[in-house]
Formats: sequence, structure tokens, C-alpha cells
Amino acid sequence: MKRILSLSILMLAAASRAEAANLAVITNPPNALNLLVLVGAIAATGGAVKVLGLVRGGRLSKCWQLFVGGFALLAISQIIMLCQVMEVFAWPEMVAPAIAVAAVGLLFYGILEVKRTLS
Repeated sequence: MKRILSLSILMLAAASRAEAANLAVITNPPNALNLLVLVGAIAATGGAVKVLGLVRGGRLSKCWQLFVGGFALLAISQIIMLCQVMEVFAWPEMVAPAIAVAAVGLLFYGILEVKRTLS
């Protein structure tokens, strides 16, 4: 298993181009805010997973599944945005905002489910 993992990492490293990431750009205020949002989204995902484990099988479990999905999508969106800013890889400009909109949609749908469940 270790041999297969090390070979796959070696093949991925050999297949990609070697370019330096632009790490100085992370100190700009908008990018520092993206990093702060990423840390918050990861913390919120962890907290939501813990709450989901506590309400497993209950009436609020679907709501917390939506919250976990929304926070995870927000974290993925911020990771993609930071990778684009640091010039690690180039994706179309609308990928990260589209994922962020999907995350906000999941979070709002989770809030509506909580309201419907508790009323």
C-alpha cells in the first residue's frame, strides 16, 4: 500500500509543471480575508459534523447535513479562490463564486428546513 501511494505521488509530481506559487499575494487584505473565511469555514464544518453526530437519526439530522455540505462547499470555494490568487492553478473565473453561491444556497435551505422542522 505504501509503495502504491508513493508511486502515485511520484507520478503526479512528475506529470505536473514545476512553477513557484506566488505566496506574497496572500498578504493583500482581500486575500487575507479569504484565508480567514477559509479557516472559519473549516472550523464551522468541524463543529457541524460534531453536532450531526449528536443528532444522528433525529428530526434535525437533515438540516445539519445541509449545514455540513454548505460549510464544506464554502471551504472548497475558498481553497480554489486562494489557489487561483496564488497562481497554483488556473480555472475559469466563475468556478469559485459559483461554488460559493451553491454553499450559500445549501446554508439557506438548511435554515428553512430548521424552521419547518421546529414549527
